[in-house]
Amino acid sequence: MSAIALAKADFFIKIMQSPNHIAALIYLKDKVHKWKNVALMLAVFTSFLLLKSIFGFGFEGGMIEEASIASIKLDQVIFEDDFRSKILKEIADEDSIKAVIVNIDSPGGGIVGSEILFNDLRAIAEKKPLVVLMGSVAASGGYMAAIAADYIVAHNGTLTGSIGVLMEAPNVEVLAEKIGVKLRTYKSAPMKGSPSPFEKTNPLVDQVIQGSIDDSYKFFTDLVKARRGEKLNKKMLDIAFDGRAFTGRQALEIGLVDKVGSKADAIKYLESLKVDVKNLPIHEVEISQSDKKFLDKFLSILPFFNDGKFASRGEEIMAIMP
Repeated sequence: MSAIALAKADFFIKIMQSPNHIAALIYLKDKVHKWKNVALMLAVFTSFLLLKSIFGFGFEGGMIEEASIASIKLDQVIFEDDFRSKILKEIADEDSIKAVIVNIDSPGGGIVGSEILFNDLRAIAEKKPLVVLMGSVAASGGYMAAIAADYIVAHNGTLTGSIGVLMEAPNVEVLAEKIGVKLRTYKSAPMKGSPSPFEKTNPLVDQVIQGSIDDSYKFFTDLVKARRGEKLNKKMLDIAFDGRAFTGRQALEIGLVDKVGSKADAIKYLESLKVDVKNLPIHEVEISQSDKKFLDKFLSILPFFNDGKFASRGEEIMAIMP
């Protein structure tokens, strides 16, 4: 090493050993350490919010200990769901929950799933005040769930009603013939496996399937009449039950809902039943399983993915279809 280089090195060593520079280095080190801690805390907090957004929190085993009002959301196609039924039963049995607000934003779903949901909500309503607040759509099976409540609030633009049953059975026999595929079906009786996409329908099949649809439709309309009773406009029953959807304002005229308003009106109704809404906090209760919520939210961000709110599982359904 040259003399000049040695001199420079010696110069910098002396500067760094200076008490002033040592203090400066300690100060800078403390600053860097402090901001590292702040960044770490922000990262943890952000991760917590992200996990809460994706997975949500479910109500299990008395998670809500203080007296409160439970708010639940039904915003998916309605099918059988044991987890949902379990949570709703816990809500019904939980003494700390004094009332329930059910937010419905669903186009409907399967007949059995909608019936089960109705029964689960009725079990709650028989033990504590329950009010339904409709969102953008609460139709068909979604409306069946709504009438479990004694009081229903809709927005002006809510789509509801659509009281009816639908079944679609595709047939690909002609298409198969065009591509040179011949299909043979062997069965023990004419009605076994009917309707089938691989064989032509016939009057007997049509009659039997329509009979099933008519019976399910009668169950639905009888339930609406039983639950809404004198609130229904008797002069408008024909259009109420012809399968069409109504806006919130139209539904109010027919008697399918009790109020066109907002969450404030739902709370006012609870207040009219002597629920201490001013002193009871409202807790959001998650009734969907975390893994399903994660999958739904992940797929919903994909531009090519239909979020499934209007999907069918190939069974009799009560839903608004595209």
